[in-house]
Amino acid sequence: MPLPTETALDRGDRLGMYLTIGIGAVAIGATAWAAVARLVEVLPGRDIPVLVPFVGERAELPIGPNGAPVTVDVDQAIVTVPKPAAATWFALVAEPIVVALALIAAIVLLGLLAWNLARGRAFTRANTRIIWWGSAALTAGWALGGLFRTMGVNGALSAVSDYTYDGVLFSTDWAPFFAILVLAVFGAAFGIGERLQRDTEGLV
Repeated sequence: MPLPTETALDRGDRLGMYLTIGIGAVAIGATAWAAVARLVEVLPGRDIPVLVPFVGERAELPIGPNGAPVTVDVDQAIVTVPKPAAATWFALVAEPIVVALALIAAIVLLGLLAWNLARGRAFTRANTRIIWWGSAALTAGWALGGLFRTMGVNGALSAVSDYTYDGVLFSTDWAPFFAILVLAVFGAAFGIGERLQRDTEGLV
């Protein structure tokens, strides 16, 4: 007789899974809101604020006694681009769209995983695929988002400096990379669990 593929969870565990789904729904709304707010800033194509990272730059700020200037290290600043080039504008528009779509897709997949777990379905092929699809969505969003972010940053610096400043060549956020690694580990673990369960069912 084969072993059951479903395991009943206690009430607390099920509530935890449903809570995860609810938090995911809120996160989807917040992600979409942030993307729309950014698009409202960039779509007009003029006076666009761009967060630009810096390395080894210093500036004076009036933060000393009675507003005296103090030299500080600058690692990032918001640069306003009066009228970006077409390629820069495209990158600034594409970045929030790509990042938001990737995050929303990953959150939806996480919700599906939580739903399956709440119903007692753990080590199944569907759950393994869900985790790998979520990892793929985050990877695509991270790679494309980093590319468009770099294009936007370099384009913004070129626009405000009249192509005379060449301080930043690559800009990305490494946090999603570590999330991708974690998902990869979970995907591998679920895949191993699925195979072990299948082998065990064959022995019974």
